Amino acid sequence: MLPLRSITFVALAFALAAGAARAQTDAAATTEPQAPTEQQFAQCAGADGTAADARLVACSALIASGGLNPTNLAAAYDNRGAAEAAQGHFDQAIADYAQAIQVNPDDLKAYENLGLAYAGEGRYDRAIAADDQALKRDPNDAVAYDARGLAEAAGGGFDRAVADYDKAIALAPTAIAYYDRGNAYAAQLRYDRAIADYDAALKLGPSAAILNNRGLAEAAQGHADRAIADYTQAITLDPRSAFAFNNRGLAEAAQGHADRAVADYDKAIALDPNYAAAFYNRGLARQPTDAAAAKADLTKARQLDPQIRLVAGTGDAAPAR
Repeated sequence: MLPLRSITFVALAFALAAGAARAQTDAAATTEPQAPTEQQFAQCAGADGTAADARLVACSALIASGGLNPTNLAAAYDNRGAAEAAQGHFDQAIADYAQAIQVNPDDLKAYENLGLAYAGEGRYDRAIAADDQALKRDPNDAVAYDARGLAEAAGGGFDRAVADYDKAIALAPTAIAYYDRGNAYAAQLRYDRAIADYDAALKLGPSAAILNNRGLAEAAQGHADRAIADYTQAITLDPRSAFAFNNRGLAEAAQGHADRAVADYDKAIALDPNYAAAFYNRGLARQPTDAAAAKADLTKARQLDPQIRLVAGTGDAAPAR
């Protein structure tokens, strides 16, 4: 499943619809609808980092009030969908984005967010179709190009993804777009280009995720020292990144530093006790010196992930990411 990008929240103007209020109902409303308040508008729009639950309540109240003009009503559906998507409730988010589009068929953000929600569910064809609709309305929408690239890449269409990322970068050279294109290049084993894009992304701002992936690309080219440096920087930025500890362990193991590798796998497992790859890799690192502990780790890895890598007939040999 594709990692979900941040859903865009839509600004709401504190204004009521002219004339009599439309009759609006909402499943979340259990009392008579109340006139919208400025606080509800702010919370629905995610002001000051409003929590998703609070955004849902505020947006639902606005929708149920019957006092919104079409622009604000569509924005309220957009924002409620964004809050639902943030909680992983993609079906509900998709339904709200569809309502936003019904209210305002030219709601660009609704199409962008709809595409991201479909991608979050792994429904990439529908994600691409939603992004197509966004680009039909605005051919210069860099966000939609990047989102469509993500969906294309998730379906294995890396050349099409790179073409979309090229357009996104030409319109708005953001760290996200460079990072995404770098990931597409890495998936094609074009590591020099991937590293160049990660470099460009990091010039725009530090990121543990980008450092992690640059480290993977460096490691794939046999540059373990560079990879370790990247993973170490990633850990400095995000000390709770089990992924970074696991990957640094792999690079340490590649250099023959089994003790350092095991220490990093220990940290990865402490951060994520269900991290099958970390158990697996620790098992491999322990095989030369502690067969019993190695067997316990490999058994645990397979309990967590029955598909974890096994070289048939020769025992475990290949590390897992």
